[in-house]
Amino acid sequence: MKVATLFFGEVDVREEDVITFGQGLPGFETLTKFTWIQSEESAPFSYMQSTEEAGVSLLVTDPFLFVKDYDLTLPDTLQDELQIEQAEDVAVLAVVTVNKDYTKFSLNLLAPVVWNVRRNLAKQIILHDSDYSTKYEIAIGEMIETTQAEG
Repeated sequence: MKVATLFFGEVDVREEDVITFGQGLPGFETLTKFTWIQSEESAPFSYMQSTEEAGVSLLVTDPFLFVKDYDLTLPDTLQDELQIEQAEDVAVLAVVTVNKDYTKFSLNLLAPVVWNVRRNLAKQIILHDSDYSTKYEIAIGEMIETTQAEG
């Protein structure tokens, strides 16, 4: 299917690559279908692009690249809801906020996206009773080092 995107124009998305957020995302509850877009130019960041609304795209990244001791436990109810059977099926993503002049980036560590990559089911959860913040700042140098380490 053809999907209009915010940053990549029109892209082809296979039905099996559509990620379902059963309850939508906070602030976008009516949007339940997304696709993951990774471009080489944006690594280590990627995009969760709505397949239903071209103007809705979230910049995301693997929080463990920046916070080595990031710790979260997935409740059994969430594992059941997302049909998670083994740890290898799970990807955890942090939503990234970029300031207007692109000089500061922050990760939302308090509300990660948990994605069952095998079944393409996902949910953004809130880590209650957590000291994590919605604005964990990333240094520009840290991003460059992470990108170079992957390359």
